[in-house]
Amino acid sequence: MRVASRWALSLIAVLALLLTGCGRNQPPRMPDATPTASALASALASGDISALPFTASTVDPVKDYGIITAGMNGVLPSSVTVGDIAYDEASQTATVNLDQTYDFSTDWAFTTVVGLHYMGSDGWQIDWSPAIVNPSVDGFTRLSLTVTAPTRGSILARDGQAIVYNRDVFNIGIDKMNCPDEETDAAARQLAQAVGIDPDAYAQQVAAGGPSQFVIAITYRAGQVPAGVDQIRCSLAQPSTLPLAPTKMFAIGVLGTAGQATAEDIQNSGGVFKAGDVVGKSGLQKSQNTALMGKPGTTIYIGPRASADVMNDSPSARPTASSADTKQVLFQADAVNGTDLHTTMDIDLQTKAETVLAGQADVASLVVLDSQTGAILAAANSPASGGNAYATVGQYAPGSTFKLATALALLRSGMTPDSPLDCPSSVTVDGKPFTNDPGFAHTGTLTLQQAVAYSCNTAMVNGASALGMGDLPTAAASLGIGVQHDLGFPASLGNVPTPTTNVEKAASAFGQAQIVMSPLAMATEAASVASGRTITPYLLIDASGNPVIDATAAPQPPQTLTADEATQLRAMMADVLNYGTAASTGLKGLVDGAKTGTAEFTQDGQTLTHSWIIAFNGQYAICAYVNIGSFGATTAGPIVKAFLTS
Repeated sequence: MRVASRWALSLIAVLALLLTGCGRNQPPRMPDATPTASALASALASGDISALPFTASTVDPVKDYGIITAGMNGVLPSSVTVGDIAYDEASQTATVNLDQTYDFSTDWAFTTVVGLHYMGSDGWQIDWSPAIVNPSVDGFTRLSLTVTAPTRGSILARDGQAIVYNRDVFNIGIDKMNCPDEETDAAARQLAQAVGIDPDAYAQQVAAGGPSQFVIAITYRAGQVPAGVDQIRCSLAQPSTLPLAPTKMFAIGVLGTAGQATAEDIQNSGGVFKAGDVVGKSGLQKSQNTALMGKPGTTIYIGPRASADVMNDSPSARPTASSADTKQVLFQADAVNGTDLHTTMDIDLQTKAETVLAGQADVASLVVLDSQTGAILAAANSPASGGNAYATVGQYAPGSTFKLATALALLRSGMTPDSPLDCPSSVTVDGKPFTNDPGFAHTGTLTLQQAVAYSCNTAMVNGASALGMGDLPTAAASLGIGVQHDLGFPASLGNVPTPTTNVEKAASAFGQAQIVMSPLAMATEAASVASGRTITPYLLIDASGNPVIDATAAPQPPQTLTADEATQLRAMMADVLNYGTAASTGLKGLVDGAKTGTAEFTQDGQTLTHSWIIAFNGQYAICAYVNIGSFGATTAGPIVKAFLTS
């Protein structure tokens, strides 16, 4: 038994030694090859193999790699990972599997096999082979790629009608290929003057372009190219398409713009964008670019190298019949067209809103929501706003339109709409005096409902003295404002910082201090009151009309608006129309409730006034804002009336 046991132990030791010799990544007397394999994987993903250790060969790996991939237009694998490594101690070699994936509309994935040699003090070195790039490639073949552009998705209105879609355009520019060098500068300046752009800047752009480049100066919609442009020497009108709205400025602040990718766009995308791609530049077109853009179709070819590029010691080794003789499709992925975006926007209402604002000399905005759901029906800006999204992202002191949030906080503190509040001409808080607007004539004791209707600042200040520092931000959040949501496009629902002093709390009570709101935010406040619940506005919907909002990511208010609270606030807004600050607007009968607001701000050393009005009826919750105005009733009120009656 003792002899048998000794024999058994010896056998176990031998088996253990044999098994250890077959272990993955840890062979005896050979170091781990994983670092070298990982370096090769990283180099293939970056497109630069020049720093890798290769075994001696008559073939230059870097040059050979460049020949193989020159036709790939810089497209590289999105991932290269090290798979199994098998070691052969007798030959001091290892074999590595590399799993490579290219991110096309359909992934192109394959595994290449790489040989490594252990060179003692020089470590592991790579045996170069064209098959490292792709298993189908040999010393006589190379890869090339063509791309098929997808059709960009459209942006649809709530009735399914396309707002933004690919419309015919003409790119106007200088065609340097067919223009003598000595004439390009004069031609560029003449064209720039004809289309109304900076001649110096465009001439510099043309000069910096390649010798055969078509340098675009401007893009016009079909039918809008100015007469005579085609007569300018060296000019070219190149037909194309671009995703455009009905007019240049239609809802531009929300929908945004799209155009051909610039060098900066391509660089910032990390290689996702390519020259010639149409990409979103602003607004919904930018924030939803991935969905709208789709994915291009890709065809990978394997074909013969030029004779001069065959890096083989024996030209006679060229196969008699193989992919080395003809160009063949190695991989193909069809283009995936962009996804159409469904929105709640109403084309007629947006058109009407923009028409109403067309006469405003300064920045002005008009936002219209569905008063029961918060769906964004229109978000318009005046021409002076340019392409800026002031209606949805502007940050302005809301003034007295914020008093609804203050009133809600006071109701929650135990007040009722009939609770008395002192409304003096002036009140001082910790040495800081607060007054009402000039000409305010309703001083004395008012009920909370009257204080809102007449818009008494000092009453709100006195009432807020009993509130906690966090009560105003909480009440605002219950009305859907002062919180941030990812709505899928550039938008802000305002900011209501927690006051840190009594003076700041007093100023916040009538919408000043550090409180800022967008017109979208204040329309949301009106919609929350109208609907009887905390509203989150939305623009994007699915094909069934349901809001596309990530509910799990959306911040929830500490306390939601109750139906009873909303009923009391609606009565206050009704009295603003009945006898309060909006009684003179002519809106009674058109809306069920309103709240006006003014807010002082300083610009270039001058004290100026923002003008606001919010209103609601059974259909709409509306906010009109004028950047520089007077009283909300006289400056912003007519905008709402014109919208509802036109």
